[in-house]
Amino acid sequence: MTLYGIPPAGMRRAMAPESGRDHAHAIADAAHAWWTSNRGGSSDRAIAVGALAGLALSAPSRPDGPDYGPLLLPLNDEQLIDALRAGWNSFWTYDPDLTEAARPLHDWLSHPTETDIRGLSNYARILVRAGLLEYCSDTARAESDDILGLLITRMRSYSERQSTGEFFTPAVAANHMGELLFSTDRKPGDLILEAAAGTGTMARAAAATMRFLHTNPAEYRWWLNDLDPLNAACCAVNAQLWRLGRQVTVSCGDALNHPGLLEEAVQERAGRAMAEQRAQPVLYPTSTRPPFWPWQSNPPS
Repeated sequence: MTLYGIPPAGMRRAMAPESGRDHAHAIADAAHAWWTSNRGGSSDRAIAVGALAGLALSAPSRPDGPDYGPLLLPLNDEQLIDALRAGWNSFWTYDPDLTEAARPLHDWLSHPTETDIRGLSNYARILVRAGLLEYCSDTARAESDDILGLLITRMRSYSERQSTGEFFTPAVAANHMGELLFSTDRKPGDLILEAAAGTGTMARAAAATMRFLHTNPAEYRWWLNDLDPLNAACCAVNAQLWRLGRQVTVSCGDALNHPGLLEEAVQERAGRAMAEQRAQPVLYPTSTRPPFWPWQSNPPS
């Protein structure tokens, strides 16, 4: 039995790769393959990763949650843009500061061109059929690898990564370092700082280790920083996908040489974002009601 060309969510979960890491790689491979074939390699990287992030944030908050797949598959390009705007509006309602930190992933939605939106509904169908919603609705599965980081790595050439000194830490290595991080005494309320976080995969590993040790990551404070704006934006989204809680700071700058300036900039951004959210409850005009937002007890009105 299929609905709009896909099996029900329960069947899709049963058909997904057993390993969350394998599932993440399958989704990233499918996304990169489509983008390379239809949108020209690594061009429009922010749109490719931003669309995936927007859909990821709209996934149900639990594996047995509502099935949004059949709602997304029939959408055309313009309708999908409306749905993505609605999802980011919900993030704006929930945490305006992190939404502002993630702006490089969604700012293009304010005035997208025909080229920007071309084929995005087909791209979304690829992601849905690859199991993105099922992957992100299961916290244990979602924190098994960094799906945003995987896609960015595939879309950046080797020479790009060399020129910036960027190195994506494999999940296995990050998991080992996450275990080492908690071999020392740490207690709730402690700050976990990543000055060169990339897209946040070390935080992912640390949070997974916490849960394995029956500790809630939301009881700790997190500060994730990276020099690359797109990487920092992914940290903001990943903080939600990995359920790091409400005590998360994401910054973009030189945390090693100019920590004072960075902290000042972050405080200014947070204050500005809160003020803007009160003055502008809706970030993007949309006619679509957002899906149930998983980190609120009630959907936004």
